[in-house]
Amino acid sequence: MGNIENKDIDVKDVSFINNIRSIAVIGASKKRDYFFLRNHQYMFKGNIYAVHPNAEEIPNFPKENIYASILDIPEAIEFAFIAIPAKKVLEVMDECVEKGVKLVTVFTSEFSDAGTEKGVELEKELLRRAKNKVRILGPNGLGLFYPKIGVAWRPGFPSIRGNIGFIAQSGGICNIAIYSSIELGINFSKVFSFGNGADLDFVDLLSFLIEDPETEIILCYLEGIKEGRINTLKAILRNNTKPIIVLKGGKSERGAVAAKTHTASISGDNKIWKNFFLQYNIIEVDSLEQLLHAARLIDCYGVFKLRSLAIISISGGYGVVLADLIETLGLEVPPFSPEMQSEISKKFFMAGTSPNNPLDFAAQFFAIDIVKEVIDLVLSDNIIDGLVIDLPGFYLTLPPRIKDPEGFFNIFFDSLALGHKHNKPLILVTQHLTRPKPINEFLTKVKENKVPIFGDPQEFLPLLSKISHFNEKLDKKKSK
Repeated sequence: MGNIENKDIDVKDVSFINNIRSIAVIGASKKRDYFFLRNHQYMFKGNIYAVHPNAEEIPNFPKENIYASILDIPEAIEFAFIAIPAKKVLEVMDECVEKGVKLVTVFTSEFSDAGTEKGVELEKELLRRAKNKVRILGPNGLGLFYPKIGVAWRPGFPSIRGNIGFIAQSGGICNIAIYSSIELGINFSKVFSFGNGADLDFVDLLSFLIEDPETEIILCYLEGIKEGRINTLKAILRNNTKPIIVLKGGKSERGAVAAKTHTASISGDNKIWKNFFLQYNIIEVDSLEQLLHAARLIDCYGVFKLRSLAIISISGGYGVVLADLIETLGLEVPPFSPEMQSEISKKFFMAGTSPNNPLDFAAQFFAIDIVKEVIDLVLSDNIIDGLVIDLPGFYLTLPPRIKDPEGFFNIFFDSLALGHKHNKPLILVTQHLTRPKPINEFLTKVKENKVPIFGDPQEFLPLLSKISHFNEKLDKKKSK
């Protein structure tokens, strides 16, 4: 848990989200082929209703669940997704208040995001109509993705529940992250696309995820926050122990202008934000890919302390490159302890290999039993905090002398799991450009074993010290 002790903190309560049992999609339009209705329908586990004044029949949707108004639905409705023209949203909000709806997503744009006085006033009126009884995600947002109960705004979203929460003003960023999670092997607990944040804003949703028992890691894409909310943000972060990873948008001059156009956000001074993240032990990253890769690393190994790395390379040259990259980032590739170096050296028997850190296996990689023994030895060395393995994809096409490919890979997967045995990060690099077509089964197995695999060392190396720094500051906070 996030340990928010002061219950008087000014945040809106959305704990009811964990118990949503019914959805109404308002604006189920034939013109769009019932896009949002279909998307919510395909995996929602409760009752779903279509609301449209003129729809009497929808293909492959129960006729008894189609209504002209949300007020006509006999069941209580906890969540409504609104996708109708802006001029009609206010009337529908009145009906949602009367119906007792707890949460709405207003997908419709052209409110404050339009940058006009009319849009700003329309958004203010929307809040007035909600009467602080209906919580709003948006306008100009996609709302809630919650795989546990099957709430999803797009087709093909994964149905596996996870432990990673994500908050973003941008729906497009959310879409990329959710679809990417399938490839990366991470799973979301909840994702919020809150758009303009007229009602539920970044601070409210962060507070919820800090306290949410289903969420262990929190990802954020943030363009800015409302004036007057910084003290509340500080209050909810004061006692937080969950890793929070933030990608800040609008750091450049042009990015700040784009952010204001995108969601009417004021980005603020980049130096102030950077200092804020340092003060409250928030991991800041520079790209969406880094945001997701950091989540993957923490999901696999927790928040680790890491100063020194060992390298196992199939190519001596690539091991040198990795060593240069690692030490450039302020980490170390140290020699093994003398006793460990002696034991490791006994395992190398082929010319052209090297038992020193970085280790060069070359073709001895195919002696997979010995590879496993070396990995176990390396990770047992107290000097070593983690291990990076370079495995070019073409080595996955085994030579004819390997008579039992299945047995070979079983031992290799056991070798990769040794990171968990020693409680040290073991990270695999298989370059994108060397990956053969039949690699999917291998990648799937690696992900199932909670081993992070990357195609470029720059995808993860800059993140290692960030995660380690978070852990060090967390330990200091706990010891006070």
